[in-house]
Amino acid sequence: MTLLHGLRVVVFADGLTDLGARMLSGLGANVVLAGETGERTPAQGQAWLSDLREAGPGEALATLLDGADIFLDGRRRRAAATDDPRDGRPRLIHVVANADNLRDLPVTDLTLMAASGLMTVIGEPDRPPLRLPGEQAYALTGIQVATAALMGLAARRRTGQGQRIDVSAVQSATLANYREAVMYAWTGRSGRRKGNLLVRGKSGVRQVWPCADGHVTWSMIDNPGMMRAVVAKMAEQGMAGELADVAWDAILVADTDQDVIERWQGLVAAFFAAHDKATLGRWSLDEGWGLSPIATLDEVRNSAHLAARGFWREVPDGQGGTTRLPGPLFLVHPAPGAASEEAAE
Repeated sequence: MTLLHGLRVVVFADGLTDLGARMLSGLGANVVLAGETGERTPAQGQAWLSDLREAGPGEALATLLDGADIFLDGRRRRAAATDDPRDGRPRLIHVVANADNLRDLPVTDLTLMAASGLMTVIGEPDRPPLRLPGEQAYALTGIQVATAALMGLAARRRTGQGQRIDVSAVQSATLANYREAVMYAWTGRSGRRKGNLLVRGKSGVRQVWPCADGHVTWSMIDNPGMMRAVVAKMAEQGMAGELADVAWDAILVADTDQDVIERWQGLVAAFFAAHDKATLGRWSLDEGWGLSPIATLDEVRNSAHLAARGFWREVPDGQGGTTRLPGPLFLVHPAPGAASEEAAE
């Protein structure tokens, strides 16, 4: 039995609600696609709404809602304030995804990224701002939509009543940029694009590094145990240089002069470049480096680890064949005798 077994979800999809629908479906809810605004990208629809049951021609939205527990409402500005699907349905949880902050601007991943402030800090300092790859603003909103629905379910178990919950797409993306808001609150400084640097204190440290067969992500930060572990392996390889003499417990990397940081990072860069991703990743796991290999799309697609965990599923491609897409977001093994929400209520 899955976590949301027995629950019925109706979704009006528009990009903002799509991933939320997929997440609830992955938790075991029966999700029905009632309609689409036509503003989604085709790739999103394929990835997030594939294999959800679509309402039939004679199934009106009102009819679908009569038996629903949750309505994920992606009609955006077309959902008038007076349009309350909870009329006559007091237990319905109505989650509305909106982009009212954008006023009359198009509601796209690009405009959401720009309005959230994320684009201010993404990219090289001497070049125009960038957005994250993929439709990340839509994804971030979808996560908040699913979270809101689950919180609504928790409240309904206590009160017996549903509610309307508004989710702002702009705010959902802004929450991913929390570090800049915290920095401004404490220092009065606004973040700027730093490219491949993580700036803390008066110095910046590199985040993405080339290695023998690709790239890894790692930063020289104020974590003495981690730094000693990395330097110890470098010393085994005869590549530690002056790093072997640094007392990591007695310094703060964030307060170290940038020219010293650059000199130290030159030694680390040579060490990473001499080894492949698999070797560096294995050492990191064994010794606590905090390093992660950066997988290419082909490496993800052909990952033996993901295949062994049943990550992939074959879904219809709309042209008579199938395509392989990521599978359920969650695999749940409930305790014996666990009951659905319907039984609990």
